[in-house]
Amino acid sequence: MARLRNPFDPATLAGSARAVAVIGLGRFGTALALELMDYGTEVLGIDGEERAQELNGRLTHVVIGDATKPELLDQLGIGDFDRVVVAIGSDVTASILVTSQLLRLGVRDIWAKAVSEQHATILDQLGVQHVVRPEADMGRRVAHMVQGSLEDFIEIETGYAAMKIPAPLDLLAVPLRELGIHRHGVSIVAVKRGEDWIQANQETRFERGDVVLVAGPTPKLEAFAARKAAKQA
Repeated sequence: MARLRNPFDPATLAGSARAVAVIGLGRFGTALALELMDYGTEVLGIDGEERAQELNGRLTHVVIGDATKPELLDQLGIGDFDRVVVAIGSDVTASILVTSQLLRLGVRDIWAKAVSEQHATILDQLGVQHVVRPEADMGRRVAHMVQGSLEDFIEIETGYAAMKIPAPLDLLAVPLRELGIHRHGVSIVAVKRGEDWIQANQETRFERGDVVLVAGPTPKLEAFAARKAAKQA
């Protein structure tokens, strides 16, 4: 095992409530680790030499090593981390082995990337709390955007989502309480005007150029977006 950046006592990170260990520093793991750093989270990254070297100095600590080996995880005190991300995507066997070791160590909050439905099923069966399917999730998100007049679509969980749409032109300048949006089974959460988001209330009025954040059951959101797109066509 080789440690990059400064020599450290693993306990200093493992005992931190804001620390996250990211195992696997490919495109997904790297993007996630750097985003965590941007938000002030301490990150321990683990991968082979080439990828670890690329991130040396950009993460709190980087370790070169094989995370499928129990002794490495034990030496790093991974069992004391509250949150660990298994971002291994190219080697399903390694992903499963590492995840099994984390469960053995009693890690409380495990996030694991799945590259296929079979992989996801195995992770679910192991008892992983959070199984992430980045390619599938992005595919569903883009599909919703392509088929409707949406600026963005985010699935909160199966069957419930939020979307951004241009303010419907037929609803401009009318107080939200008079629009009867609730009849469509969706809710207006907020309105973006210029660069600012405004929390919606019953007196909110849409203006031309506004972007509206709408939330609700996915089928009702899609129907609402389709109706508004048809009226503005």
